[in-house]
Amino acid sequence: MARGLMRAAFGREFSAQDVPRGGAYVIRHFDAGRFAYREMVLPAPLAFTKEPQSDLVVVRVAGGRVQRTLGREQGTFAAGDSFLGHVPGRPCSGASVDLYASAVTLPGELLARAVAAVAPRGGRPLRFTRHAPADHRLAAHWDRVRAYARSVCDLGADDVPLIIGPLADLLANAVLQVFPNTVVGHEPLLADTRDATRSTAVRATAYIDDHAHTDIGLADIAEAAQVTPRALQYAFRRHLGTTPMAHLRRVRLAHVHAALRAADPLDGATVTGIAAQWGFLHTSRFSAAYRAEYGRSPRDTLHG
Repeated sequence: MARGLMRAAFGREFSAQDVPRGGAYVIRHFDAGRFAYREMVLPAPLAFTKEPQSDLVVVRVAGGRVQRTLGREQGTFAAGDSFLGHVPGRPCSGASVDLYASAVTLPGELLARAVAAVAPRGGRPLRFTRHAPADHRLAAHWDRVRAYARSVCDLGADDVPLIIGPLADLLANAVLQVFPNTVVGHEPLLADTRDATRSTAVRATAYIDDHAHTDIGLADIAEAAQVTPRALQYAFRRHLGTTPMAHLRRVRLAHVHAALRAADPLDGATVTGIAAQWGFLHTSRFSAAYRAEYGRSPRDTLHG
């Protein structure tokens, strides 16, 4: 089992030295289907060579040091650094010493979907021009997104089914924003602004109302409305004064409100449990949003 996880992380060609007394190789793996999250404790020197694959892997180093060669680009990374550990279609190799790190794995099809959302009418193929974040601000953004993914993985996919799809899209979009590439950064197409009509907003809100209980994200809503995600965002800002995802959250808040009013705490119903069923995992943020919408706390609604 452990060796299989090592192969998944480093490929079939790897060599690991004996672990120092009192240490152990530890790999914690979470597969959410649309993405995977892995934490690794590698207390002894390890060398690896990984053949080309379709996945993209983003590594964040929490301790120790890792050297990685990817094509012509070489880099050495230490605690606090994030980098592209593997890019689709290219081999990589490297070595680590006393490494403690996390890795987010995104399938190639997920990345392609994110690229299509950004450039729906085609253009230059995706190529990462740098394998580290563009700046410290974007590096911090990636770390916040990664930490959120870790918190969801701690809960388990079965407990938060409405979160996994949007989280996968969030991770893929964050990669395109954080790591310099040939796709992100172009001006929006004029057609996107032309598609930002009131009928677009109406189609999208109808889809959200009918599918708020399912695992949907921005790309799903845009596809249902037959426009690009960017056109959808323009339509919501222009005609509704909000964003598609903010509208989705408001619809789900309404469902939570109805469920709280109908629930009986004597039967074991809890605010946390009901909120989680509708994708609200952060208790304090949910409570603040609920109070802003309904003028009272969710607990008061449940026990009222």
